[in-house]
Order: sequence, then C-alpha cells, then structure tokens
Amino acid sequence: MSPLRIPVYQSKLRSLFDSVLEFVIHIQKIVIVAISLLVLWTTACSEDPTVWSARSQSPDGRWLALAHTVRHGGFGANGVETIVELKGLTGLRRTNRVLGFANDGPSMRLQMNWSSPSHLEVVYHDAPEVLYFQVVKTSGIEISVRDPVQPSDMSIR
Repeated sequence: MSPLRIPVYQSKLRSLFDSVLEFVIHIQKIVIVAISLLVLWTTACSEDPTVWSARSQSPDGRWLALAHTVRHGGFGANGVETIVELKGLTGLRRTNRVLGFANDGPSMRLQMNWSSPSHLEVVYHDAPEVLYFQVVKTSGIEISVRDPVQPSDMSIR
C-alpha cells in the first residue's frame, strides 16, 4: 500500500463513522420524543379520581340520585367538580347529569332529599355561582336546588 491511499481510507472511515453517529443521534431524538409523548398521553388520559360520593333512592324505588366529587388534575385543569346524576333503576337505566357544581360536595354540605317520587331537592351551602349546570326537569322528575343561606328557592333561574 502506498502512503497516499491511507488518508483516503481514513476519510471514508471517518465519513462512515459520522454517518453512523448522525443516525444514532437521530434515533435517540425519536426515542426521546416517543417517550415524552407516551408519558404525556398516560398522564393526560388517566381518569380523574372520585374523592366523595353520596346517593339517595326515590321513595318508589325507580330512581337513584348519585352525587360525586371529582378532583381534576393535569395541565391547566386543576380543580374539583361535584356532579349530581339521576339513574333510572327500571327500563333503560340511563344516567342523566342534572346538576354541576364547581366545588366539592363535603365543603358545600351537599344533601339530596326526595320530597316525593317525582321531586328531588338538592340543598347546598355555598355561593350561587358554584352552580354552573342545572336541569329543572327530566324524565318526569323535577329537580329543585336550594341554598339555605340564600332567600329563595333556585329551582327555576
């Protein structure tokens, strides 16, 4: 071998090494992005935990009022929410959301009472602004909401 060819081989070897190194760096970037997306997806898609719940069955046994407080977590979604739902115990057995509060049930001292088989009364102790969703009547059931501190019944707003 002549001394002139050695630098050519070294140049080719160096070029091959650089190509392999670029490929490895590219694969590392892909793996980092994939792992980051996987972690973000698993934390964002996990179900928020229920931290409080209560139930009240109608006098005729046909309906169940369910209340539960969910603690939301994640990026920009921290907070608690209390949801009241009506679940039919006969027929289609659907569950319908009827009330939504932007606070937790225990601190509002939320109570659900059936005054008749077709009337659910929900009592809470908090500012009226925390009630952000309200259904007044569904499936023949009237839902009234009352805050004892406020002067009037808030069943119709």
